[in-house]
Amino acid sequence: MKLSTTVDVRKEPFHLNYCKTSNQQTWEVFHAHQSMELLYVHEGEGDAYIHGKVFPIQPGTLLLFQPFQLHRLEMNRLYVRTILMFDPYPVDTALVGFPALQHFFKGLWKSKLANPVLYFSPTNNELLVLYERLHQRLQHVPSHKIQEEYMLFLLSALQLLRLSEQQLGLTKQTAPEQETFQTIKRVLSWVDTHYRDKFVLEKLADDLHLSSYYLSHSFSDKTGSSLTQYISSRRIKEACLLLETTTKSVGAIADEVGFQQVSYFCRVFKGMLGVTPKRYRTAAWDKR
Repeated sequence: MKLSTTVDVRKEPFHLNYCKTSNQQTWEVFHAHQSMELLYVHEGEGDAYIHGKVFPIQPGTLLLFQPFQLHRLEMNRLYVRTILMFDPYPVDTALVGFPALQHFFKGLWKSKLANPVLYFSPTNNELLVLYERLHQRLQHVPSHKIQEEYMLFLLSALQLLRLSEQQLGLTKQTAPEQETFQTIKRVLSWVDTHYRDKFVLEKLADDLHLSSYYLSHSFSDKTGSSLTQYISSRRIKEACLLLETTTKSVGAIADEVGFQQVSYFCRVFKGMLGVTPKRYRTAAWDKR
């Protein structure tokens, strides 16, 4: 498992990770991010947990994740995927000349998706061709034309996805749903700032001016996970980045990301990733 992929859309509005491969008995990721994400699965089987629902994953699956949408993926054995992460704002602006497509995109971006998972033929489909073409084009175009290539890809991809509009189940969020979404978004932002600190639910509730009961139950109801589970995942994500990019000791990293005991950190790390922190570092460095 590799949890450290982080894209800052302010610096990098588009990011493609083509045919990224993991070959472990189990693979799991549990996070949210400020960008939109289109994740296409070339190989692998597992499950996606989104909005408290479970969606099966198989070759040819496309998953659509909205900004700040918490999601968990659990995969088995060989897992090959292509990930496109992007800032929705410049895309929305570029679609002004295509009003119908822009309206559809706003739905993908801001509406509630009853079914954010689509299934294509695993060996021959138009979306796969688009991803392959984008990957090839990015190898050859000059840097000042890269954003244009991403936009051309998204124009074609959105036209294709629009054929599945009914299947996606775009519905306008009700006022209570919008309020809950904003609450989850605020919680994720708070965790990003405070995950290194000892977690106290009452502190989070006080900072957001909400009740502890409401926060805890809203989060678990909408994400299918507890706040403590998500905070642990966020800490492990940061630990992966430090293991990959620094020579800091395991104990120092455990302390830096918010674990008070290195033994507990190692136990949680292995429970989530299936390997010890040292083995994870060795494997990451061997791939350099």
